Amino acid sequence: MAPPATDLAVTLPNDRPGMLAKALQALGAAGINLEGHAEMGGVVHVLTHNLEATRTALEVVGFTVVGEQPVVLVTPEDRPGSAAGIYRRIADAKVNIRFCYLATRDRLVIGADDLEALRAALSN
Repeated sequence: MAPPATDLAVTLPNDRPGMLAKALQALGAAGINLEGHAEMGGVVHVLTHNLEATRTALEVVGFTVVGEQPVVLVTPEDRPGSAAGIYRRIADAKVNIRFCYLATRDRLVIGADDLEALRAALSN
């Protein structure tokens, strides 16, 4: 399990073609390496280890931060059922997942209501 990072959620000023590109270009222009992202329903989730720089880069070009969540990064084995096994351990520990998505280097990004319980479930 990798050290924790942060998921920054921002709204698109207008949910139209080119807005996701604008957000990601702003990060690149600021020298921020995009480690993972997901866009769902006009909200972009960006995985970052540099919260303040990422927030600033996105706000400067007109995006509004609507959420900030510490997350856990997990690298599953590359085999059928590996991710399911990870999610089963989390469920068995009765940890509620708020969101999850894939990031670079085949990592799962997992945000949960209780980050410590999530870490404990994954360390067993």
